[in-house]
This record gives sequence, C-alpha cells and structure tokens, in this order.
Amino acid sequence: MQCPACRGNWIAGAEYWKWVEQHATDEAERVLHHDTLPQADPGLPIDCPECRFRMVKYLAGRGLSFTVDHCHGCKGIWLDGNEWEALRKRNLHDDLNLMFTSFWQTEATRIERKKKMEQIYVSRFGLDDYAEIKRIRFWLEGKTNREELLAYLIDKDPFGV
Repeated sequence: MQCPACRGNWIAGAEYWKWVEQHATDEAERVLHHDTLPQADPGLPIDCPECRFRMVKYLAGRGLSFTVDHCHGCKGIWLDGNEWEALRKRNLHDDLNLMFTSFWQTEATRIERKKKMEQIYVSRFGLDDYAEIKRIRFWLEGKTNREELLAYLIDKDPFGV
C-alpha cells in the first residue's frame, strides 16, 4: 500500500515474507558510489498504520543514510518515499529482515559513528591534513618501534640535551 501524500510504502509483515519466498534472490549487494534518489527527511517516530504500535527505526546501513520503520506488533514495515527503490538498486530489498537484527544494527551504528568522527576530524584539521595524518597513522601501524616514533613526534625538542 502506498501513501499518495508522501509516496511512502507500507508492507505487511506476512506479505513481505510471501514476497521474499517468491522473489528473493541471493544476488550480491551492489555498491553504488552515486545514489541519485532523494530520500525523505528522518522524522518523528510513527505509529503502525495497521495495529497502532509505535514503530521502531532501524538504520538501513550499508552506505544508505535512511532508517526503516518496523512494527514489533504486527511485523509490518514502513518505507518512506524512494527508500524501496534505493534498497532495490543495492539488492538489499530482500534483506529487510536482516536489518532488524542486532548484528546488522551494530555494524550500521559503527559505520555511522566512524562517518561522524571523520567529519569532526576534517572540520578540525582540514581535508588535506586529515588525509596526511591518516596516511601517517597507517604507516605507523606497521612499525615495530611505533612507540619510539610517536615519542619522537610529540617531543617538543627531540634533540635537546
């Protein structure tokens, strides 16, 4: 069922499982570097259109920046406008059930935190300096004398006697 006002889609839990059995594939996830579908703004929590339970927001993850609303009461799924299309483009449309697992959410949350931290570092250091410090960090990780190299770098006068 599609909402004509917001173009969102309601998928009843039982209907989704029937659809998965009929249409699901084991195709690999597609990684798209440029997603051209505009996504709806994340909004306030919503109530399930079927049973009126409060729906829970789950991160879509895998580079998609939207959340999927899931009802714990009737197991229904709400997708805002263009979210189904974005999932289909990435071959994730038959993995909705996995998005509601703690394993998926832990990874999606970790990636979101990493993105936020990178934004903070870029704003503090600038893009070029952040790229350089990441390069140096990678170089240091492979060194057996890492602690000595770090001590040298942070010493204000490493040649002072």
